[in-house]
Amino acid sequence: MVSSFMQHEWVSPYFMGSTDPHEADIGLFGLCWDGTSSFKPGSRFAGSAVRESSQGMEEFSFYQQASLLDIKYTDYGDLFLPPGQKERVLNSIESAVHEVVAAGHFPIGFGGEHLLAFPLIMSAYERHPNLAVVHFDAHADLRSELWGDELTHATILGRVADKIGYANLKQFGIRSGSAEEWKLTQQHDTLRPFTKESIREHLDSLGDRPIYLTCDLDVLDPSIYPGTGTPEPGGILWDVLIGGLKQLSGRRLVGMDCLELSPHYDPSGVSALTMAKTLREMIILASRRKR
Repeated sequence: MVSSFMQHEWVSPYFMGSTDPHEADIGLFGLCWDGTSSFKPGSRFAGSAVRESSQGMEEFSFYQQASLLDIKYTDYGDLFLPPGQKERVLNSIESAVHEVVAAGHFPIGFGGEHLLAFPLIMSAYERHPNLAVVHFDAHADLRSELWGDELTHATILGRVADKIGYANLKQFGIRSGSAEEWKLTQQHDTLRPFTKESIREHLDSLGDRPIYLTCDLDVLDPSIYPGTGTPEPGGILWDVLIGGLKQLSGRRLVGMDCLELSPHYDPSGVSALTMAKTLREMIILASRRKR
């Protein structure tokens, strides 16, 4: 499908409850590519799996007492991202998110490997030079390079911190990384425990600053989220994730992403449904953001 006002090619069916883009306040879009995955690829297939799962979930959230049917959001589908062309992929995402924002829509990207958050965060930083980034993940993603490449799913937050400054990055749920990354987290005090109290304390410290949330769902324990390319034992459970997300309600959010689903590693379909339900909660949070 090609949107009536977008210049990019978008494909895939809609997420449950999607409305006409001209009436929407929030823009959901799939970013499904896995060109720098360092262990098990497959997140290029996330989009259709999440949308299919969304058709089987309730539109009402018990956690936030709100219904998607009362929120004006649109699903653009998946942005066409050709395999093996990293520079083209990142440029295409950057251009597309600019168009989503120019259309007046709050951007929420989902699906593929974590590198795809980079142009989303940089777009938010361009609009908001005092941006604060909140990072939910199992991995620090702060490496200077991976196998000679400075821009991969394992280095993305390092490249973000190079731009926005380490003081403007806080990381929750991290339990894996290199010795280099450990030193960086200690030097710059980026790590925080994944508790609602810790998240609330940090968000309170930000005051009215604009916030971007980047969420790699392997922050969840692989016992409940096995459909990911780099599973890490020792993660948080669903209720803890929801408790953390709810701390963002009413904050000055300017963008979000929910990434790293490789659906075929979980034939039960639970991982795809988990991402769909996380997106439901994110859409509700976006509708309640401080303007």
